[in-house]
Amino acid sequence: MVVDWNRCIDAEQACDWKHFGSMCCGIEVYRANRLLVLRPGAGLRVLPSGHYNEGFVDSPTAIVNMTSMGRMVEMGIMGQPLSVNDQFTARSLERAGLDPDGTVAFGTAAHMDNASIANGVSRGGIRVSVAATGGVRGNGGRAGDPASFDEAEREYSWKSGTIVLIVAIEATMTDGAMLDAMLAATQAKSCVLQELQARSLYSHGVATGSGTDQVGIACLRGEEAAVDRAGVSTDVGDAVCECVREALYRALDLQSGMNPDTQCDPYVLLSRMGIQPSRIHNELRYPHTMAALLEADSRLHEDRRAATAVQAALGVMDEVGRGGISEESGLETVRGMFEGALIGSGDIDPVSRILLESCETIEEYVCLALSVLLNRTAGERGVTA
Repeated sequence: MVVDWNRCIDAEQACDWKHFGSMCCGIEVYRANRLLVLRPGAGLRVLPSGHYNEGFVDSPTAIVNMTSMGRMVEMGIMGQPLSVNDQFTARSLERAGLDPDGTVAFGTAAHMDNASIANGVSRGGIRVSVAATGGVRGNGGRAGDPASFDEAEREYSWKSGTIVLIVAIEATMTDGAMLDAMLAATQAKSCVLQELQARSLYSHGVATGSGTDQVGIACLRGEEAAVDRAGVSTDVGDAVCECVREALYRALDLQSGMNPDTQCDPYVLLSRMGIQPSRIHNELRYPHTMAALLEADSRLHEDRRAATAVQAALGVMDEVGRGGISEESGLETVRGMFEGALIGSGDIDPVSRILLESCETIEEYVCLALSVLLNRTAGERGVTA
């Protein structure tokens, strides 16, 4: 079912503008319905990666990040020419009292209440700010994964998830430096996702972003550029990366509950290989009450040693997938890690020992080893059926 987006926009209540925060370049940030509105205090130059008012834009009246209206509305827009999406954006901006022609706009499924702002200063004294929204659980992808969008046919494999980064740099910049800053922000984003081990939904790899991520770079206007380089090895680029990291970590936590603690979970880590908890639960038949098993399962979710072992095993699996080592060598390595640091070797029951020795792949071994660990943890309660 699809819904007429015009009717939905008409039905929206009048905007209640609320101050959200401040950024460099004299930018004040406001919340207005589905919008996060950046109001420049002075003339800015903006380079957005999106398609709405694309290319270098001088003196925009506003920079906007906008939440969509949900799947049914989005399905009424997707598959149609980009002009329809532009019409939707323009109507949404007008509804908020903004000038569509003078506004740079980005779009996402993330809610603007979960936006995050980070402010910093380069070692040379140039102020930098980042406003970020982030969702990656629903559409995480790794560069090089199969495409989910056919540009010729305008057909989507529909999944939500977008990271939007709006970077402000309080200096005049060359075109090349603005592109440098965009690349630096993108690299910093990918570093955050790697550290969080965000999964790709299109392969077994770690996500580098989503298929709909957007970045915007804003700087001061001026006749002479004070900054002509802004890559990751420069002072300004370093400040951009630090602000992106701070803002994006917070935004991903707010929007998706994704943080170092929630990601340090054996089940979450294994999900990028398509392994569900039920796979581990079904490896053995447990002589325990359901209460004991549920408690053991809860403890396994929070077991940092198990998560570390799983992460190491995933690294070996990645290397096998790249052809760096054979499956046999990888399996031998993982056996040594798990039996040396996690499940031991002398206190495994004879049947489980036979099963573990019969595993032919790393995936089989890891799932069974975690099942053995789950069985042992449940048994620590001393309650059996």
